[in-house]
Amino acid sequence: MTETETETEMSETETREELFALPASFGQKRMWLLEQAGSGTALYTMRAALRLRGPLDHGALERALTEVVARHEVLRSVLRLDGNDIAQVVRAPGPVALPVVEVPGGPEAAVALAAELSREPFDLAAGPLLRCSLLRLADEDHVLLALVHHSVCDGMSLGVLLRELTALYEPCLHGTAHPLEELPLQYADYAVWLREQVASGALEEQLAYWGERLAGVRELRLPADLPRPTVRAWSAVSAPVKAAAPVVRQLRLTAPGGGVTASMVALAAYAVVLSRWSGQSDLVVGLPVAGRPEVDLEPLVGFFVNTLPIRVDLSGDPSFGELLAQVRDRCVEAYSRADVPFELMVERAHPDRRAGRLPLAQTLLNVQQSVPLGLAAITGVTLEPVELPDTALQFDAVADLVEQGDAVTGHVSLSADLFTAETAVLVARSLSAVLRAASAAPGTALSALPCPVADARAAAGGSPAAAPDEAYEAYEDARTAVPEGGGKPQTPGEHLLVALWREVLEVSEVGVHDEFYALGGNSMRAVRIVTAAREQGLELPLDRMLGQHTIREVIAHTEAAAAAAGHRTIAAPAAA
Repeated sequence: MTETETETEMSETETREELFALPASFGQKRMWLLEQAGSGTALYTMRAALRLRGPLDHGALERALTEVVARHEVLRSVLRLDGNDIAQVVRAPGPVALPVVEVPGGPEAAVALAAELSREPFDLAAGPLLRCSLLRLADEDHVLLALVHHSVCDGMSLGVLLRELTALYEPCLHGTAHPLEELPLQYADYAVWLREQVASGALEEQLAYWGERLAGVRELRLPADLPRPTVRAWSAVSAPVKAAAPVVRQLRLTAPGGGVTASMVALAAYAVVLSRWSGQSDLVVGLPVAGRPEVDLEPLVGFFVNTLPIRVDLSGDPSFGELLAQVRDRCVEAYSRADVPFELMVERAHPDRRAGRLPLAQTLLNVQQSVPLGLAAITGVTLEPVELPDTALQFDAVADLVEQGDAVTGHVSLSADLFTAETAVLVARSLSAVLRAASAAPGTALSALPCPVADARAAAGGSPAAAPDEAYEAYEDARTAVPEGGGKPQTPGEHLLVALWREVLEVSEVGVHDEFYALGGNSMRAVRIVTAAREQGLELPLDRMLGQHTIREVIAHTEAAAAAAGHRTIAAPAAA
């Protein structure tokens, strides 16, 4: 692989004039926090690829890309810590480079290179948060690759990006006026509006619903094949899933009262598989929704997608039809309260938190409708989307499905840190088997439905595949152990954190065994404490601060890490 054209230095973008800064959206804050906790990874990179076969003018395509970035402020934004908050900083428009890379070996080699380029992390503070490349397979055969950080983009936004890029190509080629209308809003306008909605109390009824619905929720504990590693690679193993239209159509007619969609059918079946596999009858599945309540938001690029944590109760061994009615009702309730950002649901629900684990939902079901991408025609060029397989996974399990009428196809992905490829196949087979059996006999109790992944676990007995997650059990034991040494600070670091917790959490009494989130902490307050401690010479691990923790736990970890590195933590106690 050799570069055929010199790539413009990114320093040109980095030094571009900064126009203004506004508070980041709730979703951008979450992305920023997740990046700080998992620094150096590329877990939150959105990817799209488009194959273009025919005579292509590189300069025109580069100018079209520059125009798209000029239209959408969020694509020339960066995220920075600004005091105790995260700001989105918008830069002035300017030329955007589209480097050309020679790729011998055909489309398979282009997909492999896309995976390699996807692993390069973004710097949220320095930017840019959009990287595009033109992979040249032959003189008239190219793959356009777009990599965008999730903090400024979502799945719908990738479609907007590609549609505008193709619509602008020929005007940029011929020097004519482009057909796109001026955008009515920018992403920053949406972020400000949503903050105002929250501050005014307009979402309080919705927040109360989520707090009540998610009270006491427990973490999903899937039986891992492999010990949970200290450092995760975040790679995935996947297997295909397919449910024929007659199967899904029959199930849609099963629930009393009707009103069941294909995505609700998929959610009910996925919940059955998770419950049978884990042995848990009370679980939460994250359901992504578009998060664009107004039509003026539809033509924008940005991070609008929201996650609805759907809590499913499978206790009492109901029939699939009964479960499907419950899932329908809970989805309808959730859809009508989808304005609340996931981050605020977490704060209201106060779930258990653990370093390196996402709160509330450890699994995701993403069901999209199959609709044409709506690309503009380019004279003499054939346009074809290129499927890019999953290369990273931040959840333990994800089901990515597509509705095509009543048919559902897609794949199940599991964390390769925890599960084998064989287990991914079993989970995919289980999802299909539950759907087929339930469609034939919807009155069948959930425990009687076929579930190969649960059967394999039961048959394995004491084999490693059925062994408990020892790291998780150790964590639970440590959390519930009786603390030693009382609640008074004993070391300089503990004294400092006691003082900081009192100030940031606005409480009068703090013990070293008090749990941060139980005292009213949240993610941004954790960031404030990390920042203030850093100013006092104490470097705290943000990933641990974002999980449940006490002062003694954090300081013990910090001092052990400093000792291993040959450093001191803090020289003298702060006033307590």
